[in-house]
Amino acid sequence: MVEIMQKKKIVYITGSRADFGRAYYTLNAIRKEGSFRLYIIATSMHLSQEFGYTLREIQKDFKIYDTVDSLLSSDTLGSMVKSFSLELMGITQILEKLKPDAIIVLGDRGEMLAAAISAAHLNIPVYHIGGGYFSGSIDNRIRDSITIFSDFHLVANEKCRNRVINIGASPSKVYIVGAPDLEPIVKKDFSKPREVSTEFNIDLDKPLLLVSYHPVTEEYQDIERQAMKVYKSILKFKIQTIIIHPNADAGGKKIAKILKKYSKHPFIQTYTHIPYKLYLGLMNIASVMVGNSSAGIIEAPSFGLPVVNIGSRQKNREKADNIIDVKCDIDEITNAIETALYDEKFIQRAKNCKNPYGDGKTSERIIEILKNNFGEIQ
Repeated sequence: MVEIMQKKKIVYITGSRADFGRAYYTLNAIRKEGSFRLYIIATSMHLSQEFGYTLREIQKDFKIYDTVDSLLSSDTLGSMVKSFSLELMGITQILEKLKPDAIIVLGDRGEMLAAAISAAHLNIPVYHIGGGYFSGSIDNRIRDSITIFSDFHLVANEKCRNRVINIGASPSKVYIVGAPDLEPIVKKDFSKPREVSTEFNIDLDKPLLLVSYHPVTEEYQDIERQAMKVYKSILKFKIQTIIIHPNADAGGKKIAKILKKYSKHPFIQTYTHIPYKLYLGLMNIASVMVGNSSAGIIEAPSFGLPVVNIGSRQKNREKADNIIDVKCDIDEITNAIETALYDEKFIQRAKNCKNPYGDGKTSERIIEILKNNFGEIQ
């Protein structure tokens, strides 16, 4: 009993299928480390039936300490702010009760900012994974705000480190650990081709498009038109296609509504949620990834997967040689997909590209940093 009381309480806040899949190895390492006790707070999309009620995915491997039901049914810009306020209040109440020794947040979503703001006010040290990226949409401001409210910064590479320091972080508290996204890829801990083929009824001998298109909140008024252009471009190819529904950002429901019309085509399958290991398995066998997901920028290079990156959502991110950047224009998108499918020179370039986001050893580095830093936060 005494030994348990001496363990350091570390809280991880998770709000989506994306952040939890990426944090899995780090969370598992924390759980196994004898000097720590892990507490998981789940919120946002995890508690929504509309997004697959992915709380169940977490509970297969981890115990949930508490939840904050925050996602509103509205699809407006204002609803994002209102959800954020619910997360801020709910997470604060939990942290006040638990009194953890540190919290960990990952990425650039509102629930992570809410947790960082709350912990900072409660004098709880904040570790932020994934600061220093530079992209579009509201994500940029949220990510940089999390950096400001965080105490320790666990970044992917040297460029991210420099940007976090420029924002105001102490250089001694910024650590290059690589992107956690790459760990399951390097360890080949994802679904095998035959498993993926059976799950989705995919012919492994034929081309496959994997599509993931999310709303750009700064272009909210144009979201429907943009989504229609993306999906019309895909129709021209009439090859097996898997489309993943957008996230919970404002405009996501507009895109999902449009998607219903396109899902009637026999070669298109749509999913609100795909477990992370299956998602990586799809990336492993896909011919081209199309859309504006960060997975195309961070994970895809490790598979040598060609990516058609559409619009401004991932602008200014560091990119490998597997990326074709295009505007949200039907001709540009279709030409880029044709290049990614049939241009052997580009296909080889993508296959041999170097991933600028690390080597897949993130969790090992984070554990060492946590162990070494706890002297500063007792």
